[in-house]
Amino acid sequence: MSPVAHAGLGLLGWQLFDRKKTAGTLVLFVLVANWPDVDFLLHLLFKKQIAFLHQYYTHNILFVLVFSFLFSLFLRDGRSRLGIYLTGFSHLLSDLIVIDTSPPIGIRLFFPITNDLFILPWFPYLRRWPSTALFSVENGVVLLLEFVVFVLPVVYFFRKPLRRRWNSAAFWKI
Repeated sequence: MSPVAHAGLGLLGWQLFDRKKTAGTLVLFVLVANWPDVDFLLHLLFKKQIAFLHQYYTHNILFVLVFSFLFSLFLRDGRSRLGIYLTGFSHLLSDLIVIDTSPPIGIRLFFPITNDLFILPWFPYLRRWPSTALFSVENGVVLLLEFVVFVLPVVYFFRKPLRRRWNSAAFWKI
């Protein structure tokens, strides 16, 4: 999945679980929803070393647990913290259902216990290689589909509370 789908899941987690509902906590939930994809940045920074291949070390339960715990330290109440964990796991679930075309195919869900790859493919996948595929019509359609499936329903069903919060001075307090 792309950051579009993961951000939609972060917005949903924030809306369902966060009690504070500020811009800062919204950013935190969206960041957690996307955090396992930090491997993309690491892969670029460390010159494509094997250790930072996409979905190699960052797409597993242990990674999500550790980083969800660290991010949850920024929140005060148990409900919001639970939401951070569930939002982190939403990344794994959404990547589990996507049609993966780039090796490794699937995610190493139970690493370091096992290196087995897991995948339940049914949702279209963004093509990343060759780099010209990144801006293809096919990828545009996939991004639009992710927006329609993962973002639009959240915005639609929570439109009134979202609008109220967005216009509130309390939302903008960190």
